[in-house]
Amino acid sequence: MSTAILIDGAFFIKRIRHFEPHNYFNAQRIADLAVRCALLHLKDGERAERSLYRIFFYDCAPLEKKMHNPVSRLAIDFSKSDEAKFRLELHQRLLKKRKLALRLGELSKASEWVIKP
Repeated sequence: MSTAILIDGAFFIKRIRHFEPHNYFNAQRIADLAVRCALLHLKDGERAERSLYRIFFYDCAPLEKKMHNPVSRLAIDFSKSDEAKFRLELHQRLLKKRKLALRLGELSKASEWVIKP
């Protein structure tokens, strides 16, 4: 039986970072773990052996716009942040994985700063 495995990218990255904080921005390690964890689920259980159809990794492209901080009035270029660089590298590494399809969502263009009281 062919099996498709769906991975919520943001949640997966958050959990891996919780268990491996030393690999916080290690795109190669997280890409490898995504495939390894998916393959482990195929062998899990007492059912007949299943074959992998495809791993679908759902994530969003990083924020790459410039905004001004409303408090300090400093300009912030989100495309140069460590998180944006990490996500772009991760997506490139995932695209090279066999039987893995990367599905990217889109961030809303109409985002505003929300200042908490």
